[in-house]
Amino acid sequence: MRNRQRPLNPRVVLVQQLAFLILLIGAWQFVSGRLIPPFYISNPLDIASVIWKWLADGSIWVHIRSTIVTLFMGYLVGAVLGIGLGLALGLSPKTERIVAPFIAALYGLPKVALLPLFVIFFGIGLVSKVALVASVVIFLLFYATLAGVRDIDRDMIDGLRLMGASGAEITRKVRMPAILPWLYTGLRTSLGYALTTTVVSEALSSNRGLGFLIEYSASQFHSAGVFAAVVVLLVLSSVIMVPLGMLERRSKPTRLSR
Repeated sequence: MRNRQRPLNPRVVLVQQLAFLILLIGAWQFVSGRLIPPFYISNPLDIASVIWKWLADGSIWVHIRSTIVTLFMGYLVGAVLGIGLGLALGLSPKTERIVAPFIAALYGLPKVALLPLFVIFFGIGLVSKVALVASVVIFLLFYATLAGVRDIDRDMIDGLRLMGASGAEITRKVRMPAILPWLYTGLRTSLGYALTTTVVSEALSSNRGLGFLIEYSASQFHSAGVFAAVVVLLVLSSVIMVPLGMLERRSKPTRLSR
């Protein structure tokens, strides 16, 4: 007989995850100062103390707000341009074949190298960081959209055309639902890259934001401050990833097969 695994109880899994987290934090607190100098790894109590201080004086909200504004503005601009470009070239294979090598070359370019140019174009401020984040998101959404368009069953499209369906009807009723899973996956993946780029841009050219906070704490050799900013960033990342993860799971039944 086939050995079937029983489904895991979500509450049991949650308890196990919390137990693992507590064990991890306890081990960290134990080794700090005993096996590894706290200068390198700090310890959970000092990190919690720093976070509590930031929350008490309200200084952390300025940095969180700056990071969120940069992240979502760059993400929105990059997503709109990437999806639009992916749809346009996906529906025009001849044009896509011409420009594909140039897009691939730009995609392979490390985007951080563009930050000095964006600073020259837009100055040291929000716009240059938004442009850098958008330059990362646009390519990820472009390729996700393009893959979704290519994944559509061509025979079905041809059949609908023979039955008299217009191009707009095919796009609205077939193409868009078919590429939604690809878009959700691309949106979720690119959000992680956008957050990383936001932090890097803040660390390189900004006086606020979680990236700046990490860089400033490191320059002061304040390891507890670095870890505290990383913990705040980790919580922020987890919170903003939840809605896209839910959308992606709900989109799976709409995927169309060839």
